[in-house]
Amino acid sequence: MPQARLPDVNTAYNKYRNEFAAAIKAKDYKIMHGALNATNALLPPEYRVRISTQEYLQVSKVDTTYECRGCDHISKKEEIQVFYLMPNRIETLLFSQVSQKVWNCPHCHRTNKLKLTAITKEQLQNPSFLGVVPNPPERGVMHIREFERDTETWGLNMQAELEERMAQFRDDHWMRGGEEDDLGIDGGEETE
Repeated sequence: MPQARLPDVNTAYNKYRNEFAAAIKAKDYKIMHGALNATNALLPPEYRVRISTQEYLQVSKVDTTYECRGCDHISKKEEIQVFYLMPNRIETLLFSQVSQKVWNCPHCHRTNKLKLTAITKEQLQNPSFLGVVPNPPERGVMHIREFERDTETWGLNMQAELEERMAQFRDDHWMRGGEEDDLGIDGGEETE
């Protein structure tokens, strides 16, 4: 991309960023969506933020694992089933327990008490920029305040993703020093 195009992209980006800020303040969600979509369209395809709930849930899911106290086998949450176990009469008298949550190790079949199990949750640290956001909320039967809150949250998350992608795009192309390659961005240059 010729380096001369970058200021045009940057100018348009700043315009849409300001439109987004004004729209979210005025609760004009159509303008907000338009500004976000226009900002996303400024970027070459490999830098665009994808909008997909399914893909977002896949990359942002929390992985939970349980460690068996008998064989030290690590099991994923999907591999085990937690259930309630009724204690015998002696345990009931000594510990005043009615029931306790337990799970069976799929490797050694030992019954483990959930409260004594080492549980590990691996999740993304904030901030995490994934390049994908879920689909925007739809009005439906949602209460108006809930819809406004969810739409504003979605918009702010989309804007944060766009900020990160635009920063990456700028860094990548200013570092190149103006290599001539066409990324499909119309910088407004006229040809004769």
